[in-house]
Amino acid sequence: MAHISVKKYSQVSVSNINEMTPYEQINLIFSNIIGRLAATKGFIERKEFEKKGENISSCILLFGALQDALNFEHGGDISGNLLSLYDFCQRRLIEANIKNDIDAVDDVIRIVKEIKEGWDSIPADERTPKAEQ
Repeated sequence: MAHISVKKYSQVSVSNINEMTPYEQINLIFSNIIGRLAATKGFIERKEFEKKGENISSCILLFGALQDALNFEHGGDISGNLLSLYDFCQRRLIEANIKNDIDAVDDVIRIVKEIKEGWDSIPADERTPKAEQ
């Protein structure tokens, strides 16, 4: 299943991403992180350390994109809390990479899934920024 998510993400062209709403772009990043980390667990188990490292590096960059997307002016404490969580996830992934630690990968997957559930619960009429409506 994780392989399918990564494959779907890699088929998205840049023009398609530019046509997505910010909500859809962030949702795609969450899905990509979850898919890549699920694959990473398999890479660790199979001792495919180069692929593991590539996936973890990609996820760390994706967390950076999530951090860049935070709106501290309108997000208040939520943005600050997400910044801290994303930073924690990045640090945990560095540990996972160094120690080949599947538990650390699972920790990050759980966090991202929980954040994604909250993201998915945003009502459809609030998913487009007000300036664009």
